[in-house]
Amino acid sequence: MRKKSTRKSNSRFRLFRLVIFAGLIMTLAFIFLVSTLGNQKFGGLHKLVLETTGPVQEVVTSGVNYLLSFKQGYLEVLGVREENKRLWKELKECRALLHKSREAMATNARLKKLLAFKDAADFPVVTASVIGKDPSMWFRSLIIDAGTNSGVVKGSPVANSEGIIGQVITASPSYSKVLLAIAPSSAIDVLLQKSRVRGVLKGSGKLTYRLEYVLKTVEIEEGDVVVTAGYGGMFPTGMPVGVVSKVIRKRRGMFHEIEVTPSVDYKTLENVFVLQRNESAVDE
Repeated sequence: MRKKSTRKSNSRFRLFRLVIFAGLIMTLAFIFLVSTLGNQKFGGLHKLVLETTGPVQEVVTSGVNYLLSFKQGYLEVLGVREENKRLWKELKECRALLHKSREAMATNARLKKLLAFKDAADFPVVTASVIGKDPSMWFRSLIIDAGTNSGVVKGSPVANSEGIIGQVITASPSYSKVLLAIAPSSAIDVLLQKSRVRGVLKGSGKLTYRLEYVLKTVEIEEGDVVVTAGYGGMFPTGMPVGVVSKVIRKRRGMFHEIEVTPSVDYKTLENVFVLQRNESAVDE
């Protein structure tokens, strides 16, 4: 019983203290309000209340200012992020436009060379595009989109503005297969442009030629130009084939070992010309 009465007494005492504290706070607040609204003179009580509530107001004001500053910074970050996305989009569009412009300029330059070659040629030609490649070493070849319907026949020489590419080995109505001059099974009669000495140009299976059957008595140097000889009517005379890039002089044997770099860039072939021939010139 004593414990219960003690607990009740403690609860009443706490409640009493709470009421007294609340009353004191309300009294101070009332006095502060009245003194603020009614009298502009600062009394001692007013100063006491001001000293009591000032730090609280300072903390509240700082907190509000911090929240406002954080909100402003967050909005600015969002704006920068959106601006960044917009700029990246514009940059991608500019890069795509620049790529298209460069591709258009390269295509224009290539087509200008082809047109100049076609206008300067003394023989009819058929324009064709490369649509496929055979990478095998022995039968390096191309597939082009021109065939017998366009006047292309087996044995027709194929070239571009840079020089000889190869010859047609089979043709259908709309397509043809071209054996490249760099294929080991290819052989072309050629001349050294400077000395007019004849030789046979054979493919190496790589991006070079071998010039064979040139006697050691012939003076030959790196940089000498090699052109078609025109024998047999296969290729016109004087078309560029390549440039001598290496001469190996051995003690034994009758002939030089000569490496020739093609005048044609076989890695970037896109458009070619097929030189038209008469049916009587076609070898069955």
